[in-house]
Amino acid sequence: MKVLSKIIALLLIITGVLAFIACTSISAKAEVLQTQKTENSKDTGKYPDPVIVDGVINFTDPIYSFLLDTSPDSGTLLFFSFVPRREYREDEIKLAVFESSRQAAMLSSSKVNAKFAVKSNNRDLGVLESIEVQYDRGMAEDLISKVKIIQHFRDNDGTYILSELEGITFQGNFSSAASKRTEPDWLYIVPVIQGYLVSIGTVQRSRYKIDSIRKADEQALANLAKQVSVEVKAKRADLESEASGSAFSETNYEVTSTYIRGFYVLGRWSTDNGSTYHTLAVCPENQ
Repeated sequence: MKVLSKIIALLLIITGVLAFIACTSISAKAEVLQTQKTENSKDTGKYPDPVIVDGVINFTDPIYSFLLDTSPDSGTLLFFSFVPRREYREDEIKLAVFESSRQAAMLSSSKVNAKFAVKSNNRDLGVLESIEVQYDRGMAEDLISKVKIIQHFRDNDGTYILSELEGITFQGNFSSAASKRTEPDWLYIVPVIQGYLVSIGTVQRSRYKIDSIRKADEQALANLAKQVSVEVKAKRADLESEASGSAFSETNYEVTSTYIRGFYVLGRWSTDNGSTYHTLAVCPENQ
């Protein structure tokens, strides 16, 4: 009953999520999803065979860029997951499926503790120093069986899947608020979506691609938490300061601790030959 209650709660939350402003739909994306769609054979317990890509996938290529656009497709929530290469490559798909279910559990509710360094030199720049995210791992494990793989790719770096949760759909027509099959507009202009808080996470490339993707997601989540949080829980100054004439530079720490419901990634992008990673995410204004 406890597990059932959690799943019902998740359904209630996400059915109220993502009533986005209509944008131009991407027929090309729909065509690719239709022509390349593969089924997850749960009867045999096997996952669909991956599409093998020589070398490393270039996500600026329209053939693959649609994978990063997770805006709802015909009312269905989409989840993009990447797992780095393992010694036994067959293990990658299982971890990718769990990553999808983890994102779905975070959609229900996430406890966010974020620490920002606010550097001032006659102007403010918010920099995420650290973030701790807590979610219901039990719910994530329960949702694994509901993950349905739509796309499955494998390259020299690892395994990528685009998936949805079986049985969870939305009424009405949904169109892309995230990206086109080329560089998305939201990299330069933050979209305004009525009823939702919008955030863009941008980070420099880490050593590993998985870390780059997660850090961009976490940056977006932390920014949303900062918007949701009514007051700063703690602020410590004087860590670093210097005065020079009228200019003043210091580093303050702001710690935000709050719950986020309905955190959902609409799209991701990597620019400058993979040197910078971006994530577009939303959550309902009414928390």
